Amino acid sequence: SRLQRSWAAAGCGAVAAPTFRGNRFRLPRRDGEEDVGGYNRTLVELTRRSVGERVLVAGGIGPAGQELEPFGDVSFEELVTAYAEQAAALEEAGVDLFLLAEDMTMAEERAAMLAVRQASGKPVVVLARCDDEGRTASGTDVLAALIVMQGMGAAAFGLSCWEGEEALLEQLQRLTPYAAVPLAAVVSRAG
Repeated sequence: SRLQRSWAAAGCGAVAAPTFRGNRFRLPRRDGEEDVGGYNRTLVELTRRSVGERVLVAGGIGPAGQELEPFGDVSFEELVTAYAEQAAALEEAGVDLFLLAEDMTMAEERAAMLAVRQASGKPVVVLARCDDEGRTASGTDVLAALIVMQGMGAAAFGLSCWEGEEALLEQLQRLTPYAAVPLAAVVSRAG
């Protein structure tokens, strides 16, 4: 895409393929089936073509949007299987690393991490978004998320805050003594 090419031209070292909704629960069905492999491979190939070989391409994995048992109809094992299908397609497409989206629940992040580890030994960067108290939208404390994800093999942990940069700095300072992996600040600017 033009946007991805502009990032590469500006010196960006890595971009995420827009595959965050590329799991079987989120993909639209065609003829009663979803094409998880084809969807993910195509988006990685298009991203690679846009940015060239010098820029790393991350395979983006996002929320499944499913309630897990006992509150919903999907088991944790089914969630791992769905993410494993996507991770295998991303690995086959040749991603350089994996990126877990900011808006995933802790259960989704755990399932995705297990799935990626089934498919690949490549680095996994985990992102989380929190409020000024350090809680994600699903109620997980980002310190707990950091400890679990780095214990499962995350290569880095990125954090953003709805409340702005001061809250982000405060939360990063709170995480720093416990971080065994690099921490990243995710700052978005409007306009």
